[in-house]
Amino acid sequence: MLSPFYQQLKAFIWPRYFEKGPPSYIDSVFFDKECLDSEGRIKDPVKSVLDFMVLGYRPVTTLSILGVLVRNQNRPMYGAQLGREIEESFQLPKGWFTKTRYYDTRVGKLLKILCRLEILEEMEFIDALTKRRHVGYQIAESLYPTIRERILCFMEGGTLSIFSSPTSSQPPSEPKQTRSIKRCTKCQALTRSSRARYCEICGNPLTTICQKCGRENSPQYTYCLHCGEKLNTVI
Repeated sequence: MLSPFYQQLKAFIWPRYFEKGPPSYIDSVFFDKECLDSEGRIKDPVKSVLDFMVLGYRPVTTLSILGVLVRNQNRPMYGAQLGREIEESFQLPKGWFTKTRYYDTRVGKLLKILCRLEILEEMEFIDALTKRRHVGYQIAESLYPTIRERILCFMEGGTLSIFSSPTSSQPPSEPKQTRSIKRCTKCQALTRSSRARYCEICGNPLTTICQKCGRENSPQYTYCLHCGEKLNTVI
């Protein structure tokens, strides 16, 4: 039987999928040097506004993705797995989130945006059943305790609104540096993707910036050639 939480939210995504966006112009913000700090992270207040925009345009899908990951104790899941679990949670027809023509616009693009906002993290894992290697997604480690608490409260009838009284005085966890920064050799765009080898703006090769000594390395190296520091701590 469908739980009251999913029953009440189902009208937003079935029988018609009403969630669209966010607008394509936010892509330019991700690479606007005025909006990035020295490590390639989006600075506040821009970061907070983008968080609200994504949640505002795709609230049910975004919260469902977070809910699935919380329910599965934040073990990494690839996009199709997340889509299938959302379908099952809302008792939707098979393929509503996972068919090729629906997956990219309803789940795939959203997962990439959530990674850029550092709400989710990409990581490689081996499926226990198929033994195949996948690129999966999980809630950022530094955010997981807070997100878990808020999502569980929300799914039990609590609120997420910033205009209501807070339910917890627990301060947010300190952010953790989990990825090396990569810089494009041509346009100087920054990325924190552990898999990127070429710039998604101009296609030029990327170099990895060592977080210890600040020197640049080719992206295929795991350790800095200048000081020996490990370059990618997320694998």
